[in-house]
Amino acid sequence: MASKEPKVNPRVFNQRERVILNLIAEGYENREIADELSISERAVMKNQINLMRKLDVPDMSSVIDHALGKGLISTYEVLESRFSKLKTQVN
Repeated sequence: MASKEPKVNPRVFNQRERVILNLIAEGYENREIADELSISERAVMKNQINLMRKLDVPDMSSVIDHALGKGLISTYEVLESRFSKLKTQVN
C-alpha cells in the first residue's frame, strides 16, 4: 500500500510560505497575516493553497500537522514567537 507522502519535498517552501506557515501555526487569522505582512488576504490564501498542494493535503490544519510531524516547524518556536510578540505589544 502506497503511503500518502508529499509529492514535492516540503523543503521547497519559499520564504513567504514559511512565514505564513509559522504565523498560522501561531494562531493568526488570514486578515492578521495580511496586515502583518502588508499583503492582501487573497495573497495569504494563495500561499496557503500552494502549501496544501506541495504537501498534498486538504486543509491548513493538515499542513500544520504535517509540518510539526516532519520537524519543519517546532512547537517551541511557534509558542516562543507568538508570546514574544504579545509581550512586545503589552510593553
